[in-house]
Amino acid sequence: MATKEQQTYQVNVERQKAAQAAGNYDLEDLPGDLAEPQAAARVGKQPKQDKVLKGGRSMVAVAKLQPGSALAVFGRPESRWAMAYWRRSGGDAAMTELLSYARQLIGMTPKGDLVVCLCGHAGQGPCIPLWAKRDEVSLTVQPNDLVLRFDGLVDDSSV
Repeated sequence: MATKEQQTYQVNVERQKAAQAAGNYDLEDLPGDLAEPQAAARVGKQPKQDKVLKGGRSMVAVAKLQPGSALAVFGRPESRWAMAYWRRSGGDAAMTELLSYARQLIGMTPKGDLVVCLCGHAGQGPCIPLWAKRDEVSLTVQPNDLVLRFDGLVDDSSV
């Protein structure tokens, strides 16, 4: 839980008992700024099989929210949809448009409020993220999903 003195929140990562997705994919399979998170990990079937790709030593380090940061979950289908949109836009898609393809998107406002993002886009026009406050947040992941953390992404204006 976030506190006034130390505004961090350890996100619970709940694993679904799903079959392993076919083939691995990496950060370079994501378009634009999605490929440049501050921290990232690929989910394994078991916690010891998680592979940290950037910014930490474990999933616990990757899944830690601080003011302004957000966590996004991309599976293989979501990464393909984001890449297809990136190509259709001529490589000029905004970060919020790319993030709208995430299966889950949660964050923490600069004031320390926990939020989930309800951003509709999916290639249908401008994306306006709407952050809804929550008392607690968690991620539900499957094997081979990518968990990405971006800093400086959440602001107070959309809450």
